[in-house]
Amino acid sequence: MKFNYFHDKQNRFGVQNVTRALSGGLIKIAPKLSLTVGKKLLLNPFGKRHYAFNEVEADDVINLDTSLGKAHISLFGKGQNLVIVSHGWADNSSGFEAMIINLLSQGFKVAAIDHIAHGKSAGKQTHLLNFIETLNATIDYFEQREHHIHAIVAHSMGAVATLNLPEDKLANKKLILIATPIHFFELMFEKVSKAGISTKLLTHVLENIGSEFNRQWQSLCLNQHTSKLSEHIHFIHDEQDRYASYQSLTDYLQTHKSPLFTTQGLGHRRLLGDTKVIQHITQVITT
Repeated sequence: MKFNYFHDKQNRFGVQNVTRALSGGLIKIAPKLSLTVGKKLLLNPFGKRHYAFNEVEADDVINLDTSLGKAHISLFGKGQNLVIVSHGWADNSSGFEAMIINLLSQGFKVAAIDHIAHGKSAGKQTHLLNFIETLNATIDYFEQREHHIHAIVAHSMGAVATLNLPEDKLANKKLILIATPIHFFELMFEKVSKAGISTKLLTHVLENIGSEFNRQWQSLCLNQHTSKLSEHIHFIHDEQDRYASYQSLTDYLQTHKSPLFTTQGLGHRRLLGDTKVIQHITQVITT
């Protein structure tokens, strides 16, 4: 079974209370079994695993080791300055195709990540800490080979993972964060509850993952990372985004210097291929 945090589908009326009670009670009766069930249910993204770039072809492919398997990285172009692009939950790197083509025309090299359990990468389960791990591994790989990482462009959960990177990994890079769900975990708990699943099960899973990585999941909340915000971190957001609240983002940036580019009517994902958005990103990166 796969669970998608970015849809509005809910169980039929009357089913939620039953499944909520069952999933919550399982934690007390069989904690190990509930953890297995919880991970299969809540950490399995609902997205296409098979795709192709239609108008551009990768020049090389890298497979990087992570704790959950090998992450697939497609490399485009021969430029000296590298741009890393990182997708969100239940997506893959092909969503950046129009942007990649534009960046190549400006002379950049592009590394497009498929996160674990997404696209052409390994695995069936993933989570935010693995997104962060994969981004860290990608940056290390290129910096160890003396590539100049000029910018990181990240969407949705990929943007949350980017802001969770250590400050030294963000230094001297331009960051463009698209459709960032500021209250990421609140969104998770809300969607789980609406689907009729006990939020205790989600907490149980998050605490287990945190112990595996020796990090409390609450430390990943973006309100813990406002000190990283600067004029080098650019946000792009649509006013009508149903999943990542525009108001939450404007409140988040109220006392910080990070620029915000606002769109209307593009929602959560369509702005990735929007001409004006791509032009803005190119301007930010090349300035």
